[in-house]
Amino acid sequence: MRFRGYLTVLSILTIFNGCNLSDDSESNDIVNDLIMAGTDIQSNYTMDMYSEEALKVGLNKIFFRIIDPDGDLVSNANITHKPIMYMEDKNHSCPCTDPGSNANSEKLFECEIVFIMASGIMGYWDDTIAVDFDNEKLKFAIHDIQVAETNMKKNLVFDDDGTQAIYLVTLNLAQTEVGLNDFILTVHRKESMMSFPAVNDLQISINPQMPDMGHGSEGNVNPVNTGNGKYDGKVAFNMTGYWTIDFLFSRNNLVLGTITYEFNF
Repeated sequence: MRFRGYLTVLSILTIFNGCNLSDDSESNDIVNDLIMAGTDIQSNYTMDMYSEEALKVGLNKIFFRIIDPDGDLVSNANITHKPIMYMEDKNHSCPCTDPGSNANSEKLFECEIVFIMASGIMGYWDDTIAVDFDNEKLKFAIHDIQVAETNMKKNLVFDDDGTQAIYLVTLNLAQTEVGLNDFILTVHRKESMMSFPAVNDLQISINPQMPDMGHGSEGNVNPVNTGNGKYDGKVAFNMTGYWTIDFLFSRNNLVLGTITYEFNF
């Protein structure tokens, strides 16, 4: 009887622990398809930083996950952050949005970072994250964030009422294939090394060309603003090969300038 009683207690404990393991597994399943960019622990709270794909120069979707000292996921906390590129002679930030105070249905806090420079011999990226809970404030730091180089970031420089304006532009084209391809263009004004407000009042037209063949394409959709400095559009490629895409930027019918991207696929 004692042996049977022991087995009964053991079975109950196994079921109980199995439930906990299942919960942990479910929690882990949420981030299985994401890439961890870094982690930090403060006051027994764990802050994990994830991305949808390997971080790169351009627009990146970011997820923060907070685990409290009891191992539970935090779903309510006001979060702000500041990515900084540390270089030998200067430091600078980049455009980004804050996650806000509410996690998504998977208890991940979402935001975006537009990295404007790759990490490497020129410098490294850190992200400082401030978290305001109901009863305490914590500051986390994700160090040495790896950001790959691309040729998708360009500067639009023009005269703005007698002063030089610099707009940082990135093209985020998920794929380059024959047919209609979705893209997101980001535009932010460089106010200082630490301030890059979004620009949401532009008119942008696109002109894809295949210089070697002497033709363009039809069916393109000019990008329109969707907020936070993002402009969504579509570009059509009707054959493989070398393509250029001219983006013409205007405001109130005043042309600001043109940026050209090149593709070969």
